[in-house]
Amino acid sequence: MAITSYKINGETYFKVYVQARGQTDVSLRLQRRRLKINSMAEARKIEKKLYKTVYEEIAKIEGRGLKWVDIIDRWATSAKLGYLGDRYSQDHQISEHTNRLKRYTKEWLNVQACDLTRGDGRRVLNFAEEQGLAQATIRSIKSSINMVYKWGIEEKLIVGTHTTPVERLSVKKKVEKVVKILSMDEIKTFLNEARNLKHPWYHIWSFAFYTGMRSGELMALQWKDIDFEKVIINVSKSYKRSHNLLKYTKSGYWRMVPISPELMSILNELRKDSPNEDDFVLPRHYAWTNGEAGKVLRGFLESLGIVRPVNFHSLRACFATHMLASGVNQATVMKIGGWQDLKTFQIYVRLAGVEVKGATDALQVLSPFQDKTTNNVLTMVR
Repeated sequence: MAITSYKINGETYFKVYVQARGQTDVSLRLQRRRLKINSMAEARKIEKKLYKTVYEEIAKIEGRGLKWVDIIDRWATSAKLGYLGDRYSQDHQISEHTNRLKRYTKEWLNVQACDLTRGDGRRVLNFAEEQGLAQATIRSIKSSINMVYKWGIEEKLIVGTHTTPVERLSVKKKVEKVVKILSMDEIKTFLNEARNLKHPWYHIWSFAFYTGMRSGELMALQWKDIDFEKVIINVSKSYKRSHNLLKYTKSGYWRMVPISPELMSILNELRKDSPNEDDFVLPRHYAWTNGEAGKVLRGFLESLGIVRPVNFHSLRACFATHMLASGVNQATVMKIGGWQDLKTFQIYVRLAGVEVKGATDALQVLSPFQDKTTNNVLTMVR
């Protein structure tokens, strides 16, 4: 019952308790209580007033839409049910967005989504930058907010606004740093020493350099992906460390990587120990699955006197740069390595210097130099 009686020092009093839930948001619940009422008649009048007040407040809240956490959860549910199309059909993709939002917009979760302002959005992005997050991560945060918030507006779950809290807010452009790679002589020294010492990472490093495959693609590589007859590797999947599962490649399409003679000899070595076609080709070291591949690589290079601020991905950069420098055309290298963004690939073109090599040779304007003291003519030597 909403009205109950109780006694204090022999005197009878009544208390009123009312509770109501939202009509569109079932998680919304409001409660009101009034104590020390002298009569049942008065208690019933107060009960009616409290119910009216509660329902008016609920209507007001629901008229402004749902809380941000409810928007996120409903978006995730719709995505899992396939209502958002194939783009967000993978559970790990949905989890990435929801986890990112609940982590970096934690202060928003219990706020009505329509009450969030650009000031709130600016604070989130500024805080992410202060934490030293990569520009790509900050852009991902902004993208997730925009995507889910716009969905909420389209579904009329967020009312009273047509813009997101981060719309038109800029993320500072990343200053491009020179990519650090190893010279061909350093690669020869490094891989030969790794082979001679039977280093546990030798096969992984060799594969990375000879194929240009990404770390996750190498980790997902199985023997059934190797076509020994056609001498190619079929690259169609990648390992997602954060979710411990196999997924599509980063570029979203499969590709073929030719097997060089030196890589074939390495494959034949590995094949002796892994006859099952479902086995993974490369050993899965703990440091690799734990994201410490770059640390292991730098440590070994330093032991050889090669001090470079490189990481595991640098071996992919070495593959592209040295392939280009050896004369392989850009389109072929991009196709083998799975690059889709020409702007990104231009970094390796610049590193290889293939587009500018010899470009200034035609700038010859100085005539042969004559030494007037000796009457000797000196020819400018290129």
